[in-house]
Amino acid sequence: MDDDNLPPEDDQNDSYYDNVASNRTNNNRRRNRALALAVVAVAAHRLNSRRQPQPMHNSILTGSMRVEELLNGHEEIIQGMISMKAETFRSLSNLLASRGLLNTTR
Repeated sequence: MDDDNLPPEDDQNDSYYDNVASNRTNNNRRRNRALALAVVAVAAHRLNSRRQPQPMHNSILTGSMRVEELLNGHEEIIQGMISMKAETFRSLSNLLASRGLLNTTR
């Protein structure tokens, strides 16, 4: 019988099994560190590879000039922004102004 693969006997037994347990613990720690580094690397890559947001409203006009641009522009743009047609917006603003609920800022 081949005794090379058997653990040592008696008082050496305890140190042999302690070494085996210690090696397993060290291997688990290495594996956990490697996994943690991989997670950090993936997270860093995802953060760095995000696309920069593009401004949706990039007109140089502001205030009343922007409103005029929207009212006189393409119907789908104003409808997408305020969920109503330009004609409806004008009617509503005229109604509110006639009842004193809306003042012009021009």
